[in-house]
Amino acid sequence: MNSIERLGVSSRMMLLIAVAIFPFAALIGIGVFYSYGEADKDARETVSYDAQIGAARFSRSFADAATVLATLAAVPQLKTSDRAACDAVLSEVVKTSEVFTTVGVVGADGNILCHSRIHDAAKFGDQKLSTKAAASPPGNLIVGDFMIGPVSKRPVVAVAMRLHNTQNDIPRVVFGSLDLAGFQTLAELVSGPKHHSVALIDISENRVLARYPDVFAFGEQFTGHPLIKAISETPTGGTLDSVGFDNVRKFFGYAPITAAQGKTFTLAIGLPEKEAFMSATERAKWAIGLSVTAFVSALIFAALLAYQLQVRPIAQLTQFAEGIGQSSNDQHEFVAAWQAPEFKRLAVTLQESARHVELRNEAQSRIIDGEKRFRLVADNTADMISAVDNTGKTTFVSGASREILGYEPEELVGTQAGALAVSTDVEQLNTMYRVLAETGGTVKARYRVRRMDGSIIWVEVGGKRMADESGFVFTMRDISERKAMEDDLESANWELARLATTDALTGLANRRRFDEVLVEEVGRANRERLPLSILMIDVDRFKAFNDQFGHPAGDHCLQLVAEAISVSVRRPGDLAARYGGEEFSVVLPNTSAEGAATVAESIRKAIESLGLPHPRSEFLTVTASIGAASVGHQFPKEASVILGKADTALYSAKSSGRNRFIAIPESEVG
Repeated sequence: MNSIERLGVSSRMMLLIAVAIFPFAALIGIGVFYSYGEADKDARETVSYDAQIGAARFSRSFADAATVLATLAAVPQLKTSDRAACDAVLSEVVKTSEVFTTVGVVGADGNILCHSRIHDAAKFGDQKLSTKAAASPPGNLIVGDFMIGPVSKRPVVAVAMRLHNTQNDIPRVVFGSLDLAGFQTLAELVSGPKHHSVALIDISENRVLARYPDVFAFGEQFTGHPLIKAISETPTGGTLDSVGFDNVRKFFGYAPITAAQGKTFTLAIGLPEKEAFMSATERAKWAIGLSVTAFVSALIFAALLAYQLQVRPIAQLTQFAEGIGQSSNDQHEFVAAWQAPEFKRLAVTLQESARHVELRNEAQSRIIDGEKRFRLVADNTADMISAVDNTGKTTFVSGASREILGYEPEELVGTQAGALAVSTDVEQLNTMYRVLAETGGTVKARYRVRRMDGSIIWVEVGGKRMADESGFVFTMRDISERKAMEDDLESANWELARLATTDALTGLANRRRFDEVLVEEVGRANRERLPLSILMIDVDRFKAFNDQFGHPAGDHCLQLVAEAISVSVRRPGDLAARYGGEEFSVVLPNTSAEGAATVAESIRKAIESLGLPHPRSEFLTVTASIGAASVGHQFPKEASVILGKADTALYSAKSSGRNRFIAIPESEVG
């Protein structure tokens, strides 16, 4: 109610017009909302239909692959031991096939019996696929996982089918590699003339096999991506709105690839929400523009009417009030006869006040002359000068407040001292007041204040009690630039110290930091008779991994291994470091041989569970060998001795088969 009472005449007229126009504006808003609803519905129907058509085209690709493999399954040369004849048949198939990049036959032991491109003995790259296909009925197409083809060196998805009546009833499997570049081309065709985004997704692996437009590598994983998570909850198909792989929010239609048996392949087609709502947005802009124009026109009309009928007479009375104290021979004629009685009574009251104002002005003029002289000095200093009474209320502020705080001095007079201080720094201000009250001496403090524009600056404030003990006098200066320079210098020193002890690639401690901590912990273990363990970790066959996938992939592998090690090395005193190349090391203070074995096995399993493909490893995934050396109570020991024993254990682990942990007995660490 109080807010309405404070409204002026013009404001009341405009409020009345606004209330009258509101139903019209609400009707326009409902129309805009309905328009967006229809656009939403149309977009979902479009992407759903396109996804079903696109999924059918991708299913056809797998069906064509099944047809080719089914035809090959009946070819006699694939069932005999004549490899040359079998190789020749498969080579001709690849030359004429638009589906496969390579074709081959795998035996029950996982060895390639014949192949379209290689003619020497070799293991099939997807053993899980060959095993699954061998156990399935003949004629069933089994789809494998994404991989980099060992022969073609291209991203592929292998498909396989068991042969009919193989020689000696030994299961044989014919397989073919589908080049994902072909799926990329098909995705571009499915995208249509408007080039909507298309993605072929392996839901079970959170992997995008192919995508148009192509903005990342084939087979990239998107673990936890909201689009894949939403599709996995209703894998049978449908529509949803989600953030796409390009971080643009879209309407998605999706449908499963039914011909890819055994896999959760799904095709998702995305239409950007901005594009879907484009026409609705244009209509909304016109509707809102017209509404705003009508609303503003009505308000202007109401304001003009209020001015002529009410505001103008009030303005004339205000002008009269501002002239109080000046001579006027005809003040009684100021109020016109046609004005309301309320205005006439107000004019009489103002005339009676004139005499009192003139007397007060004379007294104030004497005070103003004294204040002018003081302000002339205060306003010409760079520091802001202020006075505060014993209650904490500001009684004077110099003109430097404009430059330092952005406030006019008059805006700060009457406010509580310290009202502009940042809440977390108020305690420093309170401490300064307590010291001033107790000692009466000069006190300085640094804290942060909020300027009028909302920005925060650092200030240095000095204060002293007035001689008559009626309050305090303070000086304030802006030290933001100086404080920033001090902070930058401190941050730079901290960052230099951190970089000097951190490995840039993995984020773990570097070799220098490891050597420092090892010497410290060995010394502490000798002094306090505490156990100590050292782990040396080496990524198995890392050079072969680098040769096959390249150094960027090798760097990424080392980063993932470092993360796996960090997860297992959690105690505050433990240290994980990159020792050099693909070698890592861990210092475990106050840890026995049994404790070291537990940590080492946890690290080994964590690295193995990463599941990073490594075709040139006997384990087909990235693994690591770990050596450990521990000392219990056989002291004193030197750091180089313990480290050397851990290194010996590491090489024992690698020479005895890799992907294992070996520890040197405590009795041999001497």
